[in-house]
Amino acid sequence: MSNLKPGEFRITKKAMEKWDLPKGAAVLDIGCGRGESLEYLEKEFGYQGSGIDLSMVIIKEGKTRNPNLNIKYGDGEFLDDFSSFSFDGVMMECVLSLINIPDEALHEAYCVLKKGGKLFISDLYIKNPEPEFLKVLAFEAERQRSKPHKEGECGDDCAEEHKNRAVDFRSGGRFLMEPLLAQLEEIGYINIYWEDCSRELDTFVAEKIMNGDGLEQCFCNGALDPKDKHKTGYFMLTAEKAR
Repeated sequence: MSNLKPGEFRITKKAMEKWDLPKGAAVLDIGCGRGESLEYLEKEFGYQGSGIDLSMVIIKEGKTRNPNLNIKYGDGEFLDDFSSFSFDGVMMECVLSLINIPDEALHEAYCVLKKGGKLFISDLYIKNPEPEFLKVLAFEAERQRSKPHKEGECGDDCAEEHKNRAVDFRSGGRFLMEPLLAQLEEIGYINIYWEDCSRELDTFVAEKIMNGDGLEQCFCNGALDPKDKHKTGYFMLTAEKAR
């Protein structure tokens, strides 16, 4: 299994219990890595899994290990290979923090979900962010959204700027829960549930340190700076597409 996911499959299991989908449900794992989570879902819940990942090397490793895995190259921002209303569930374990345009990924997930389909996210978040920090982040996100472009300006430089633009629900690879929940509601997700899973993160870090790994290897995306005044936590979230 992946060594970059806190909680092993305990958080995954809890999310699947919240989903409560029937056997045979079609599930898409965005950022599937070598496919360990898909194997777990197929074995424990009887789901039919598909996965995409941006690393061809990791996909090849997964297919070599298990040729039956339905995993291929793909980007969570662009799910054009999948039709709308294709999946009963979409999951992003420790990957939304890595996606360049996270709001686009959340929209894409919504589009490929069937009515009543379920979303599952687990990732890092900032616990108890200061109100002023939230205001500054929201201001910068709005400023970048409303920044005008001159005629002929939107070439490669514009695309790069769009890729790196700020959003009000993520900073430094960690999420802000209130803005994230608001974003999900704006897209149309309902029955949104989240809980803190920071104990799993603490255990994960301790195990990595005991194994001699550096701190930069202890997190999904290396977002935690030991000198950062913001406390980093870990969360799981489920939501539903309206019927």
